[in-house]
Amino acid sequence: MEPEKEKTEVRPKTALEKNYEKIVVEYESFFQLANQGDISGIYRNRPCFVNETSVENLVKPAIEVFNDFPAARQSVYHYTGMLIHECVHHWFTAKEKLPLTTNITTVKEATCQLLDFYTNFFTEGAGKSSLEECLQFLCELSAELSLRNAGRPAMIHAQQSGEVLSILKSIDIIEKVLSLMNMILSSALNENSEGCMKVLFESSRHGQHFSWIWLHIATFLQGTIITHLLESGAEQFKTYVIEISTRLNAQTTGPAVLNIIQTEYEHKFRAISDVFNFLMGKRNPQLQEAVSQLILDSLDSKPERVGGEKPATTSSRLGFAFFFKLVTCSIKTLQILVTNNCHLITPFNVVRAIRHVQAVDKSLILPAITYTDFIKQIVGDVDPVTHGMIFELLIELIYQHDVFEGENLPEYQEANQNIGRDCFPVLDVMINQLVRIAHSSGAFKCPSMHPAIQLFSSGEKLQFIIDSITRHLEKSPTIIRHLHAISIAFHETKAAEIALRFIMTIRFTEPNYLYIFMSYLSATVPFYPKLMETMWREFSSLKMLIENSFDAEDLEKQNKTKIHLNILYNIRQLLEWEFTTEPSEREPIRPYAYWKLYPGQYVGAVLNSLLGETNKLCWELMEKNKSGDAMAVLRATDKFLESIREASGPLRRGKPIKNSRRLIITVSQMYKLMTQFAIMLKSTLFLVTKDNLSGLVVFEELRSQFLCFLFGKHLDTGLAQLSPLFVNFFVTACFIDSKKLFNEELGEQMESLIDESGLQKLFDNVQLEDGPSVLEGLKSLKMRDTAVNMLHRGQLKKRRGNEQSGKYIEVNEDATQRIYAVLDAIRLMCSSGDHKIQITCSRQLANALMQVVCKDSLMTDMRFDDWDSEAEYIHRHVEITQRLAQSPFCDGILRILSETRSFALCLPIMKSKLAILLNETEKFPEHRTIPEPLRQKLHNWMMLAQKGNILNARLLYIVDLERFATCHETYLMLLEIWRFLMYRNISREIIDAYHADLLRNVVDEGLPNERDAMEKVNISVFRIIIQNHLPGTVQLFPKFFPLEYEFMMMNIMEPQ
Repeated sequence: MEPEKEKTEVRPKTALEKNYEKIVVEYESFFQLANQGDISGIYRNRPCFVNETSVENLVKPAIEVFNDFPAARQSVYHYTGMLIHECVHHWFTAKEKLPLTTNITTVKEATCQLLDFYTNFFTEGAGKSSLEECLQFLCELSAELSLRNAGRPAMIHAQQSGEVLSILKSIDIIEKVLSLMNMILSSALNENSEGCMKVLFESSRHGQHFSWIWLHIATFLQGTIITHLLESGAEQFKTYVIEISTRLNAQTTGPAVLNIIQTEYEHKFRAISDVFNFLMGKRNPQLQEAVSQLILDSLDSKPERVGGEKPATTSSRLGFAFFFKLVTCSIKTLQILVTNNCHLITPFNVVRAIRHVQAVDKSLILPAITYTDFIKQIVGDVDPVTHGMIFELLIELIYQHDVFEGENLPEYQEANQNIGRDCFPVLDVMINQLVRIAHSSGAFKCPSMHPAIQLFSSGEKLQFIIDSITRHLEKSPTIIRHLHAISIAFHETKAAEIALRFIMTIRFTEPNYLYIFMSYLSATVPFYPKLMETMWREFSSLKMLIENSFDAEDLEKQNKTKIHLNILYNIRQLLEWEFTTEPSEREPIRPYAYWKLYPGQYVGAVLNSLLGETNKLCWELMEKNKSGDAMAVLRATDKFLESIREASGPLRRGKPIKNSRRLIITVSQMYKLMTQFAIMLKSTLFLVTKDNLSGLVVFEELRSQFLCFLFGKHLDTGLAQLSPLFVNFFVTACFIDSKKLFNEELGEQMESLIDESGLQKLFDNVQLEDGPSVLEGLKSLKMRDTAVNMLHRGQLKKRRGNEQSGKYIEVNEDATQRIYAVLDAIRLMCSSGDHKIQITCSRQLANALMQVVCKDSLMTDMRFDDWDSEAEYIHRHVEITQRLAQSPFCDGILRILSETRSFALCLPIMKSKLAILLNETEKFPEHRTIPEPLRQKLHNWMMLAQKGNILNARLLYIVDLERFATCHETYLMLLEIWRFLMYRNISREIIDAYHADLLRNVVDEGLPNERDAMEKVNISVFRIIIQNHLPGTVQLFPKFFPLEYEFMMMNIMEPQ
């Protein structure tokens, strides 16, 4: 029996198996198609796909594999790339005019269909998960296209990325590739920006061959790509830094590996830098705003040292360090960033930025040179605006003492010191540039407009530079060069302003800092020989300008007392150096002779300006009860005047020094100067109090200094003739403030006499116009009636007394002390010097007294009329004598004048005093003797008349005779004195002629007309009075009648 054959049943294929077989067939077909050649063969003119005549045969296998076999998409991309390479090679071959043996039309159409397929595939959203894969393919393809065609004739002149992009974009196929890349890139950034940027950065390892794609991306996505670029770049930089630091710390990697890592990153970084620089060059507002925000965000993050034992945290993104590394590649980008982000360039932000940069090893950011050298290169190449911003920043970092405020923690102190130290060499280089610009007459025609020069050329910033000298003495040469550059750029007036700023702000307690000022002059005067002359000429206006420019919050600058003391002491020190520095062999003439430190022709204006400020300050200080500060200012003024006087005179400390200077000022300036002296000396009297023992010392020092200044040999002879006016000015100033100084009131008008018939407004012109009643009242007055008689008859009411009359005036010890001090000073003024000075000073003193006591020409009349006529105007004499009685100061001046040869000028006062004596003795003829107060007045008058030599010696004995005489007899004797002065007829012209004779050294014979006047006096009156009161008056007979007495004695002695 045969075995039965097994019947095998055929199992039907599943769908999966069928699909697999289909894919295998498709892939084998595609694999056979894709392996027809390679890229190298294409560029060796061995075409791969040109033999295909059907576009479908080139496209269909690739699309089928791409759709059905996702794992093989890389092969499809590679195949597409070969098609693109063949098309591009054919284009370049045609461009180079080489013979073409193949037709590329089918390949080109197939390539376009594949690219369109990719576009549709990713546009419809089916390929979102493979966007990065396609982007990577496109990036690698782009880099390879540049690499394969870089050396071809059509590309040989394309050195920049923009030129490469322009050439490649002119190829239709590449234009289509770039369009696909745009779509893929936009979608990838929206889906996964981090992965997208990672692909781009990985492709950047190709260096320059990928840069043209970065350029295309930057052009296409300007505002979108920059944020991703910087953020991803910072992350890549952080990864790079951590890797390098870890390898170095572990010491397990050789230099070759580190070099490979660094080289690869540098390629990536260079591409990023090119894109960033390109984008910044576009000056897109949105782009610039995004960059500014990124800078600020990176600064706000906390910097941590990378590469230590602990790994860097996410808070340390090294964003700003990466950003700084970017700008090191392009100065143009740096200029754009500085210009657009000037609001962020503050010391605070810069300090934070420096700390961010310091958190990374310098070799990873700037391996070739130091940061300082890098900044030096930058400041040498940047535009003027950027140069100015960097310069301002460095100035604040180095000179501003509170620049690290809030950041000066213990762990940062050393770093802060290093920042200032490292920045200074850069500042020094920049200042050298400014000096060259200031002296240059080349391209930069207007150096004063250079931002770096203009920034610190005025106001608070200029003063900040000058003040920095005291805080940074070791940097003073650089500061001097900076100020020199400003002076040269802005010409002579600016140099003068800087010089005055030195004088005003260098503390008088630290005069050594003036040597720095002299260094400034040494550097600038050779270019501006009249620098100091300009400063003296514009002294007041420059001083006001500088004071107004001081910072309102700077208490030291707003302290006018300190500023004024600085000026006084510093000018004094400069004059001291100028006058005492001895010549040397190297400089046979005094070193400072041509610097014009001495004010010269402007000394008058300078003196008046400073003395006026002294008066103003002292008054304000005394009003605030700051007598100590006021005395300090006055003593400084005293020393200042001494230096001016010695610098202007031929002698110094008793040693003759060759000096041809004389103090020469205008007459108006001389008048003003003496007025300033008078006001200052008067103000000093307020310091003379019982509680201030130094006040009198200061007063005497100033008085002595003023007299030496006004009457010294340093003064021009023409001006010296005006010096005695100082006495007049000083006394007048004291009169004006007599109430405050001496507790007395001068110059008050005597109240009008009041009449019942309407004479109460006798001197009011408005009342005289009201009607005839006043005029009729005047006509009814008898011409012979005196005011006293009218008062007795009741026609006149009693005069209202002074408000202070009848009141007890408290004795003011301070006022008394001041009166003694000022009278002693006035006496010294009128008794010192030669007879010419004594006469002129006493004349001025007399004029001042007469101006105050005798108000008008009627009161200053020296003419003695008949007593009956003069008695009608007794009210004038009453007013004058009351002023004298109310003022011990005036009485003291009158006593001083009685000791001079100018007392005759006070004859109107003596006339009024005598008139009052006559009036008082005439009123009460029935009295046996005159009252004691009246006797005191008479003795006082006779004493003044005796010292002043206005009365004959025989008449002086009336003071002895009146003790025996009745009141009426005293009146008769005084009437003869009146007649003597009336007959003597002394006038202003006679006194002036008398003084002129004395100034010509004529023998002093006294005032004229004394003998003639004595002969006209009725001497019998005295004989009768003596006879009436014998024998008590017998001893007075020889005094009044010396010749008769001598004749009588001779007769008695002759023998009978």
